[in-house]
This record gives sequence, C-alpha cells and structure tokens, in this order.
Amino acid sequence: MNVLFRVSYSIPDGKRPEYLAAIAAVRAFYAASETVFSLYETKGKHNHFEEVYVYPSVEAYEASDDPETTAAIASAIEKIYALAANVTYAVATEVV
Repeated sequence: MNVLFRVSYSIPDGKRPEYLAAIAAVRAFYAASETVFSLYETKGKHNHFEEVYVYPSVEAYEASDDPETTAAIASAIEKIYALAANVTYAVATEVV
C-alpha cells in the first residue's frame, strides 16, 4: 500500500536560488530510491512550493523519519525548513 506525503510552504523572496540548490540534493537522493519525489510550485503563488512523496509502503514512510535513513540529505532538509514559512503537512494511504 502506497503512502502519499505532501509538504507545502512558502520561501521568502530572494532565497529562491538557495532553496532550489538545497531541493536539488533532495531530488537526487530520492532518484536513487523506491520513493517517488516531485516538487511543484503553486500556480499564482510566487515562491509557494509543494513537495510530494509517494512511498512504496507504510514501512518505507515510517523509515523516512529515521535520521539514519536521511543522513545524506540532513543539511539540505535543515536548510529548506530554515527558509520555509507557513508549513503544512498531509499524509494519505492508498485505497486498494
């Protein structure tokens, strides 16, 4: 059963290049995994982004909170969330 995890937030003006550099590390990390990662920018909302993760199982989703699992991108994640404002999260499980 897949798990869909979404994180939405805004990035301050002038911080976009710094943000995009950090998110590139996240994208590269997940490209080598079974988790599908996508980044979207909300139409009509300048610098408002949504990260979308599709984990292949509940176990994979739960493991994503383990610092050892994400150690390779910990600094990128810290950078992103230091820049982010108005952060919201949503988790959904696939209906089969």
